[in-house]
Formats: sequence, structure tokens, C-alpha cells
Amino acid sequence: MYSREKIYTLLSRDEAKVPMAILGILVGISSGMLVNLFRFALEKPFPVFLDGLHHDDFEALPTWAHFAMPVVGCLVIGLLLHTLKPDQQRLGVAHVIDKVQNFRSKMPVRNAVMQFLTAGIALLSGGSCGREGPSIHLGATTGGAIGSALVLPNNSIRTLIAAGSAAAIAAAFNTPIAGVIFAMEVIMMEYAITGIIPIIVAAVSGTVVTQVFYGDEPVFAINSVALESLSQLPWVVLMGLVIGALASGFVRLHKAAYSFSHVDLRLRLLFIGLMTGSAAIFIPEVMGTGYDTLNDAMQGNLALKFLFTLLLAKLVVTAISLGLGLPGGAIGSSLMIGGIAGAFMGTIGEQLAPGSHSSTAFYVLIGMCAMMGATLQAPLAALMALLELSDNPAIILPAMLIIVVSNLTSSEIFRTRSVFQNTLSAKQSSLSPELSRFLNRYGVSTVTSFKFIQLDPDADRETVTKRLDTNPEWAVINYPEDNKALVSRSSLLIALEKEDFSLQDMDQATQIIPVSMHATLLEAFETLSESKSVYGYVTLQDGGDGKSISGIISQDAIMDFYRGS
Repeated sequence: MYSREKIYTLLSRDEAKVPMAILGILVGISSGMLVNLFRFALEKPFPVFLDGLHHDDFEALPTWAHFAMPVVGCLVIGLLLHTLKPDQQRLGVAHVIDKVQNFRSKMPVRNAVMQFLTAGIALLSGGSCGREGPSIHLGATTGGAIGSALVLPNNSIRTLIAAGSAAAIAAAFNTPIAGVIFAMEVIMMEYAITGIIPIIVAAVSGTVVTQVFYGDEPVFAINSVALESLSQLPWVVLMGLVIGALASGFVRLHKAAYSFSHVDLRLRLLFIGLMTGSAAIFIPEVMGTGYDTLNDAMQGNLALKFLFTLLLAKLVVTAISLGLGLPGGAIGSSLMIGGIAGAFMGTIGEQLAPGSHSSTAFYVLIGMCAMMGATLQAPLAALMALLELSDNPAIILPAMLIIVVSNLTSSEIFRTRSVFQNTLSAKQSSLSPELSRFLNRYGVSTVTSFKFIQLDPDADRETVTKRLDTNPEWAVINYPEDNKALVSRSSLLIALEKEDFSLQDMDQATQIIPVSMHATLLEAFETLSESKSVYGYVTLQDGGDGKSISGIISQDAIMDFYRGS
């Protein structure tokens, strides 16, 4: 029978692989169920209340509805969010990344409830955004809630948050590999073997749930496509340059809109509604996710002038809407914008050189992955998503080329980062990114010394000598008012040789502070650094409790563990 400390040590070192794999399955199934419930809530109201109308077919609505629906939807969202504190208004993928990267691994359930409600209203009312970002928030919260309910260490909760994110992407697109890569590349911001098993099984489980409810049909109607000739590669490179510039424009416009965060949220949402409704009067395709329009583009059914107009309108409306606070996602929107840009470039190519270019669907697909990769700065996730969506290995070569070109264009030529970076918390670790990521993978039990004794400050020589027979490395002296000091075994032995021995007068004793056993090594290191303490005592109680000391931790032990890894 393992003690609680032993279980925490296994979880902290990521050695409890079987239990974490089982939890990954639980997280994947739970996240998949929630994501599919969200999808159901978005798809069923339209056919029921609007005489069989498809859920994304806003174009079929009367003109007055094109204007009124976004305005009313944004007003309702504003009323809902206005009642919450600023921290409770944080939604979406950026919120998930912030929780994982900035050492606050617990995902508030209330935020996820508001994400479900407000994103649902935004999408049902024709807001220009995607549903995948909200789905990731829901999946991540599911993973975090399961980990918190089981009182796991924070490094394990962090892994389950990533597992929930992977399951959400996998369930949303029917793409398990893309879900895993997205979780590692965007959420965790690292490719590490540590913790990957629960993320993989969660993505598989989430995909299975979607296939149980919706079958294995892809989100987009994709025909077999391929690069017709290597002579098209220069055109693919040109497309990468154009889409990289578009991605940069999207991110910069989003950032500019986000700079108005100090303005009352209700006013910002009202502006979003008026802007979207005004654009939708002339181009109703700008409303919603636009996946139906994207499918039309793949079939080559859209004219060049319309593609250009829709591309600009969708990019501007979506970037400003999300930047101002519309609770939707950027992932699906980036696919939509990239697909339309691909259709536009493909149509131009065909007009310039008739019969020498691939099908429009080919350009739509590689445009989708290029825009997604550049906007999110997640090239591998975009490539895997394309491969799984198209089920066509023949598209990999041009896809890799356009993704690399678009990413480099956005990040190196235009110096723009991921769209999520605009809304991340300003709090950053003082340590290097490499060290921070490493320490976030492990819990404090990894380096905690459990060989210690506790002594009262008035303990006599005989009592101390007897307690040292257990060969502890440390002794914790419990002073009044829960003040504690630490002394090493060697210092105690030296002190015992003095005639005037007294724990009250030990110069070698060092004041120590509490560190939660749930914390990651990064959290522990930051806690010790901020209090200018070299040592801390590990406790099961957050905030410290002298009656539940589990061990001793130090900055030196943390750094020695890093250097020896």
C-alpha cells in the first residue's frame, strides 16, 4: 500500500504512467462528450426553429436578420459578461495557455460555463469566429477539474489540461494526431516525452466519442487532391508569402483591437455587433464559422471578385471581433480565411495559365493549413490537421513548403507572433524558458527530502539525541505562531557537544516557508525566490500548516535535479 507521499512522488516524477493513462482516457471521453454537446447546441436550433435551415446557412436569412442577429447576440453577451469580475471574463485558448504557462494550473469551472454560453450565443447569432477555441477551453477545464477533484499535484493537472485540449481538437475535427501536436506545440509550448501518453489516449478517446455520435465523416467535403506538377511549386511559394502577410495583418489587427480592452466591455461588444451586422448586409457569408462557404470554395463555385471581397471582410471583421472580446475562437476562422485566400490564389493561377494548375480544392486546403500555421505559429499542428482532414499523403510536400514560407513570412519578415500572445498575462518567469518548461513538468515531491524530524524549541539534550537515532537529514524547530526554522543533522550534532546546548539559541537555524505539495518545481522555486528563502517545508495544506509537514525542499535541490537530468 503506497503512502500519500509515495503516490505524490510517482506523479511528480511522471512515473505513474498507467494511472495517468487511465485518467487520460477519462479526460478524453469527458472532453469529447462536452465538446460534442457544444456542437449539438450549435447545430440543432437552426433546423428546429427555422424550418430545416442548415446551422451555418446564414445567407438564407432575410437581410434584416443579417444585421439584427449579431447586434442582439452581442448585447446579450455583454449583459452576461458584465456581471462577472475581470478574471472570470477570461475565455478561450489564450486563457488555457496562461493557466498552463504561468504556474496557475487550476481552470475555473465558472469561466468554462460562461465560455459555453457566450460562445454559443456568439456563433448562433452569426458572430464571425470559430467554435474550436471555445471547445479547447471546455476540454482543458474538464482535464483540470478531474485533476483537481483527485487532488493531484499541479504538474499532473497541467498534463491533464493539455490532454483535455488535445481531446477537444481531436473531437472537433476528427483529427487525433493534430490534437496531440496542438496540445504540445500551442498549449504546453514544448515537445516532451514526459506526459505524452495521457495526451495521446485523451485525443484518441475524444475522437472515438465524436465518431460514435457523428460518424467518421470529415468536417469539410474534401475530394482527392494533389500537386499536378512540380512547376506549380513557385506558385505555392508565392501563396505562402501572401498568406503569411495576411496572417501578420490578422494578428496585428487583433492586437490593435485588443489595446481597447480598457473600454467598457458592453460598448466593445455593441461595436462588434454593429460592425458584423453592417458587413453582413452586403456579405452575409461573413457570419458564423463560414464552413459552408469554405466547402463551396473547394468545389470552385465562388467567383474571383467575391472571393477577394469575402477574404478582406472576413479577416477584418474576425480580427477586430476577437480582439475586442467576442468569446469565439481564432482556429476555425484562420482555416476559413486561409481557405478563401487559397481559392483566390488558385483561381488567379488558373486564369493566368489555364489548364496548368491543380484543382481549386488543392489550393483551398494548403491555404487553410498555411493560415492556421502562421496565425497560431503552430506549423506542425497545421500540417497534421491537413493530413488527417484530407487523408491524402500526396499533399504533404506542397503543404510543408507553404507552411514554412507562411510562418517565416509572418514571424521573420513582419515580426508577428501567435495571435494568442496578444492576450496572454504579462506575468512571466524570471528563469529561462527552457528551465521554466523543465521545472513545470515535475512536482515538488521529485526533490523533497522526507528524512526529517520535528522538534519543540524547548527540547532537551536527551530528547534531541534520541530523535537523531532515526538518522534524519534535517530537523524542523516549531516555534510559536507557526514560525519554523530548519537545522541540519550535522549542525545539531555539533550543538549537542556544547555544554550550554539549547535549540532556542541555535545560530545555524534557518527560517523556512511553506510550499504546497501540489506545486510544480517551478512554482516552488518562484515561491522560495520571491520570499528570499533557500529552504521550505512541504505541506499538504496550501498556505502552510505546521501539523502536516511532509518534507523539506530547497532551491539547491531543485537546480541539482535540473543539472542532473
